[in-house]
Amino acid sequence: MSMIKNLMINEKVVEVEFPDSDNFFVSLTYLNREKLTKIRNRSLTIKFNKRSRQREEEVDNEKFLEEYAREVVRGWRGLTIRELARLMPIETSGANLDQEVPYSEEDALELLRNSTIFDQFITDCQNDFEVFEKEKTDSQVKN
Repeated sequence: MSMIKNLMINEKVVEVEFPDSDNFFVSLTYLNREKLTKIRNRSLTIKFNKRSRQREEEVDNEKFLEEYAREVVRGWRGLTIRELARLMPIETSGANLDQEVPYSEEDALELLRNSTIFDQFITDCQNDFEVFEKEKTDSQVKN
């Protein structure tokens, strides 16, 4: 068996602090190319092109985002209404700005849909392999 295949990570969940935040941490899962491809393939729809008279595959972006959010964002802690207001426009009048917003898959999807800042953070983390090796680096520094 391939040495590289034996060393590859199938799934790893890490907690990453959101930049410039007051203790907002997001639990993320690393998606390897195979898992990302599976999500994409499950999101495909077949449409008939009248001009070419051919069937064409098209990615259903909404379905892709739903599955992506469910697979990648596994939780968070420290997301307050004040922090949420920095991520997207929300109604804050009369709200306790220090109230924590509990994690739910539905709210994770809403954040990805409506906050380009949060979406970019998730994408950047997925593309930065060091984020998922941080635990190893931290333990090596201690020794």
